[in-house]
Amino acid sequence: MAIGLPIKMVVLTIVGMAGLAAMLAIIDNGQSAIPGSIHADVKSGNLIILSALNDTDNIDVKVEVINSIDGTPVRKANSVLSGEGTSAVNITDENGVTILSFKKTDFDLEAGEGYLDLEVMANGFQDYTNEYAVKLVR
Repeated sequence: MAIGLPIKMVVLTIVGMAGLAAMLAIIDNGQSAIPGSIHADVKSGNLIILSALNDTDNIDVKVEVINSIDGTPVRKANSVLSGEGTSAVNITDENGVTILSFKKTDFDLEAGEGYLDLEVMANGFQDYTNEYAVKLVR
């Protein structure tokens, strides 16, 4: 009975290797499975002085999101600017640009200064985070 065992193992190994080769061919070189790298930049200035604004003034923060490898804009990236008791969320347009809006009264700035965190998430890319994207000063 032990004579048939090695032949079965050889046949199963060959069948298994053929199946593995078929799966590897489907994966398509594996490059699409690796998430890309993105970078976000605050284009409207990294400093907001709250005392220079009226209570009804809107604070618009323009953010641009690009692919770090080739510099192309990343569209439909979720951008979140949060901190000091408030947050704003928006999605980038075709040019990789979004506007995040606040009001002066939205901020709960107990100290004389604080920072807003920028987080950007897009399909096929690693998340981008900047803990000191915008500085707030009373």
